[in-house]
Amino acid sequence: MEFSAHAVQRCHQRGIRPLQVEWLIDHGAQTWNRGARVFYFDRECFHCLLLGLSPAERQLAEKARNSYVVVIGDCIVTVGHRQTSFCVRKSKAHYRRRLTSCGQEHRAA
Repeated sequence: MEFSAHAVQRCHQRGIRPLQVEWLIDHGAQTWNRGARVFYFDRECFHCLLLGLSPAERQLAEKARNSYVVVIGDCIVTVGHRQTSFCVRKSKAHYRRRLTSCGQEHRAA
């Protein structure tokens, strides 16, 4: 996937490395927001990631635990750190399907 200029700038500003972005896309949970895919770690996906990492990589993964990546098509649009209001459903919103990299399908609450 390609990084947009904005995503590169945000990676530098927020201290998020390309390897962490790769982990989010490969192992993170996925949801949709305004036509874009948003990747982030939930407990289950983060645990799956940690199983295959060395101790040095685990420290880097811990720093990416509360990060997210926004992707439109094949372009990474932006990256950031999740806040407490991240992925909170508004009332009267439709249920959206969320796919995890572990091969399981969840319904967003």
